Amino acid sequence: MSGTLLFGAGAVPASATENQTSNAGDSALRPAAAAGLPFSDITWETQFAAEIVWVSRSGISTGWPDHTYRPLQPVSREAMAAFMHRLDALKGEKDGLADASFLFSDVANSQFKGEIGWLLASGVTTGYPDKTFRPGNPVNRDAMAAYLYRMAGYPEFTPPKQSPFADVSTDNQFYREISWLASTGISTGWEQPNGTRTFGPVQPVNRDAMAAFMYRFAEKGYVPKQ
Repeated sequence: MSGTLLFGAGAVPASATENQTSNAGDSALRPAAAAGLPFSDITWETQFAAEIVWVSRSGISTGWPDHTYRPLQPVSREAMAAFMHRLDALKGEKDGLADASFLFSDVANSQFKGEIGWLLASGVTTGYPDKTFRPGNPVNRDAMAAYLYRMAGYPEFTPPKQSPFADVSTDNQFYREISWLASTGISTGWEQPNGTRTFGPVQPVNRDAMAAFMYRFAEKGYVPKQ
């Protein structure tokens, strides 16, 4: 994937694959670097540093009060709700938040109960049959694909008869969403020694990779890229 991350006067080349790091030695990084990195635990050697800076500058992620981003920490379901709401806000109209406490039995104490309510109202999630949302649970990569597919408006897409990933069968509950993600280039998976690619569907999605997924989602035009 090619592209540029824009913020301020600088432009940063976007990472090409899910396991490729931004090149800290590239002179194109220097205008953005001069403005300072937004998180104390991110350097230009950090995988997806450029994309993490983009989610910060775009207002999608504010990190923690201690000024960390915690890139290798899995994205929780409540944090995903906040990410999706802020990503949608790049369209220019920020929808109101509805307290989800009366919808789910376990979100009353969530700092993102409003965003969780918005996620439900938007049709991006339905929660669990037992009326829980499980806000602290990590989001797996297969579910992340489903979130982005729904955020894109359920685009018309016919899944291929052969899976693009060796570890995702065509009868996977999120096969359409995962193969759509691959077809757009939002996810490239990991190349294996035998030449196949894997997706890691039941592996939690980490915060650094989520930054890359959201940047690519915007780059593809599903929301305006700030």
